[in-house]
Amino acid sequence: MSSSASINSSPDQIITINSATAINEKLTTSTFPQWRAQFEALFIGYDLTNFVTGDLQCPAIDTENFVISKAVNSHWIWQDKLILHALLVSTSITITHLLASCKTSYEAWNKLTRLYAGKSRTRAMQLKEDLTLNHRGSRTVTKFLQAIKLTADELARIDHPVSNDDLTLYVLNGLVQILGKLLHQYKPENILFGLKSSMTC
Repeated sequence: MSSSASINSSPDQIITINSATAINEKLTTSTFPQWRAQFEALFIGYDLTNFVTGDLQCPAIDTENFVISKAVNSHWIWQDKLILHALLVSTSITITHLLASCKTSYEAWNKLTRLYAGKSRTRAMQLKEDLTLNHRGSRTVTKFLQAIKLTADELARIDHPVSNDDLTLYVLNGLVQILGKLLHQYKPENILFGLKSSMTC
């Protein structure tokens, strides 16, 4: 991630986020987990997380201490608007209009989370079902394994990685027909006999 401003301890610093270079792909209906992960890393690195979580609210202007409180208020607005802008320009054109009514980065972040976090879970369920129902059929074993890998890779991209043990089960389940033929052709007693023979040599 990158920014046009460097990090320092100054409370007056305004951090400008260049989403064109900081985010490697725009938010679409299918890229929310990786898009969110990039922004979360960015916000943590620049200590901006409290803006999008709503923990850091816009400071009120104190009439008794107008000059200082106005400066703090303005600083918060400037920083929050830059974060909001970064979120807006990092979304695809089919999503940007959904954020048109958002006035703060918290509103935009919260809205995107509500809209797409659930869809990622639904997509993950669909992909896992695909893995369960994916059989070799008339495909070569190589093409079957490639299809399994593509589905597993997509699950990993949407933050639902498949464990190696589960992946093995999906592969064996998809190859059950060919495994059945092998077992029929090479009966267990013949396999055991062959093993015993090789051990006595």
